[in-house]
Amino acid sequence: MGAPTTPTSTTRRPARRRSALLGLPLAGVLALTACGGGDALSGGGSGGDASEGSGGGGAVTVGGATFTEMAVMEAMYAALLEDAGYDVTVTATDERATYADALLRGEVDVLPEYAASMADFLAGEPISTADIEGTMAAFEPVAEEQGLVLGEPAEASSDNAFYVTQEYSDAEGVTTLTQFGEAQSGPVEMAAGQECLDATQQPFCAAILESAYGITVGGVTGDGFGSITGKQKVADGQVPIGISGTTDATLADLGLVLLEDDQEVQPANNLVPVVNAESAEADPQLLETLNQLAPVLTTEDLADLNAQVDQERLLPEDVARDYLVEKGLVEG
Repeated sequence: MGAPTTPTSTTRRPARRRSALLGLPLAGVLALTACGGGDALSGGGSGGDASEGSGGGGAVTVGGATFTEMAVMEAMYAALLEDAGYDVTVTATDERATYADALLRGEVDVLPEYAASMADFLAGEPISTADIEGTMAAFEPVAEEQGLVLGEPAEASSDNAFYVTQEYSDAEGVTTLTQFGEAQSGPVEMAAGQECLDATQQPFCAAILESAYGITVGGVTGDGFGSITGKQKVADGQVPIGISGTTDATLADLGLVLLEDDQEVQPANNLVPVVNAESAEADPQLLETLNQLAPVLTTEDLADLNAQVDQERLLPEDVARDYLVEKGLVEG
């Protein structure tokens, strides 16, 4: 099985004891009652410790990446699960390969993930499409084969996007990736992590820039996706371009601007819960609880939540809980 992953950050969160049926749609309540055969809070927890059909209330580990948007999503998952009576640990690492491996091993029960990015990563090749229906249809059999179960995708989507300084864009008249590619005379260095150079991990980073736009990425700075250190290097002129997401709320304040994906090559990166199959089978309520977020969370909401953390300097945990309370998904 190998050694456990070493997280960048781990937070143990005590359970909030409350009826796990509150906030679920009626169909979900009926399904839980039928499966559980009694009190929805009776029985064990997730991670394969609970018997088939048991309710919530056990231990759950939420994993994922460390950048702002994922920290907010992890906090929302934790708050939803705590409100349903689970004892939640949040653990985050920098690289998808690390936290995906932890999920596959069962060291992590659930991840908030980007549908297209995770589908392509697990498949080892691009299988995602520009629409979420096509992406999920391609993703589901790959996930099942690897012992994972997918939740309902939210409307909220954060697609890969590439940024330059506003000064460069204005001076050179470069507003699209096609124009940026045409302006380059050789390879460029980009503010991005090492995985950007690996097409099996990030087919829509360096690989797609070269194939669709003729932009050759000759090297990366090693800064994480959407990181403030990477943005600062672009803002300071150390490198000409960086990668972030379309919901990044900090770019304008740093004098940065997104370039248009004018060839429309970036796939549908809606947020979706990805759950270890043993955890999901041991406790059906786990996925039911997380699926409450799907019809509520929008792309605009996600951008606003990011801004509260990055610009107003609020904690992801506080921002996430306030949002869920406002939407009626957890108790205040």
